Amino acid sequence: MPNQVQNQHQTPDPARLRIWQQNLNASMAVQEALLNSPIANHWDIIVIQEPYLNFLCNTRANHKWHVLYPTQHYTHPQKRSRAITLINAKLDTNSWSQIEFPSSDVVALQVISNIGKYVIFNIYNACENQDTITALNTFLE
Repeated sequence: MPNQVQNQHQTPDPARLRIWQQNLNASMAVQEALLNSPIANHWDIIVIQEPYLNFLCNTRANHKWHVLYPTQHYTHPQKRSRAITLINAKLDTNSWSQIEFPSSDVVALQVISNIGKYVIFNIYNACENQDTITALNTFLE
């Protein structure tokens, strides 16, 4: 019987799209611990608030994850990104895409599965104002 090569990319199954959420309080140690844990074996998407960002405003990740910054991350560098989303590299890149969103505190993502499309919002909501909620309401209208 000939050996068959299995597809290493998976299309998300809507019954089991697994999402982990965590606020890292900008801690490099906590982010490193998260990335070096076996989490990639169990979760499809990680939504992070207050990620660690270095002096170039880049976060840390490894080959197991695709990093999505807010779409304004590089065009508005004066506003520190307070949300990032990590997509497991095992997911087929044709099954998801980032959606443009006018905030440095939101990462919007569309996931396509065999039964439909889903939009996932990773939101950092600052306590001192309602800017993110206002932007989300405007976007959804």
